[in-house]
Amino acid sequence: MDKQLKLLFLILSFLLFLVPANAYAKSDLDGREEVFAFLGKAFDSQVSLSEKGRTMEEIEGVLDPYFTDDYKSRFIEENVVGQENEYQTYGTDFALYYIPFYAFSEKTKVVEMENEIYVVEFFPGNTEGPVSYEDHYEGLKLVKETGNWKVADYLYDEVPQEVINRAYPEKAKEQQQAANPENEEKSAMGKMVFGPNFSTLKTFMELGVIFKNESRTLLFGLL
Repeated sequence: MDKQLKLLFLILSFLLFLVPANAYAKSDLDGREEVFAFLGKAFDSQVSLSEKGRTMEEIEGVLDPYFTDDYKSRFIEENVVGQENEYQTYGTDFALYYIPFYAFSEKTKVVEMENEIYVVEFFPGNTEGPVSYEDHYEGLKLVKETGNWKVADYLYDEVPQEVINRAYPEKAKEQQQAANPENEEKSAMGKMVFGPNFSTLKTFMELGVIFKNESRTLLFGLL
């Protein structure tokens, strides 16, 4: 019996050795709540870099589980300062490449594509106050890198149209109508000018019944 237990233990140990360590990392994001939770952790990792000085290797290690190499490099270049082995971030009102502080409410949409996830929100234009802007979309693009989801890009009014169509179908329709108002007018005019006027034709037919042959000249003359 002891030999069988030892053999089973050896087999299990061998199988665990064959399984890559990152196989236990979360590789799937199931639904909007998990996506939001992941982005919350990504934001926390960025904020934690202001707590103390770190080596550049340590900073990259903190960010690596949540960001692609390209996004990570852009964030470090824009926000990390220091020298030798003392690097960290400092607070600023215009920090680029931080996870935006969305409310993550019903207004925030999650669109899952093949090998991509988009987190998108529509912001109506604002003409009051010191900062004004037009209607626009902002979003984050997540991709799979080495089998795990990571933030790959921050999008400001560069969200793919297909994503907007899926996230905000009603607004996509409004945009299409606003972009092609002339087509709608031409369509309406075409129906009004070239469409058959059945009510007028019916009136002439009724007159034909009353006036018999005398109405034929009137009917064909007006047609």
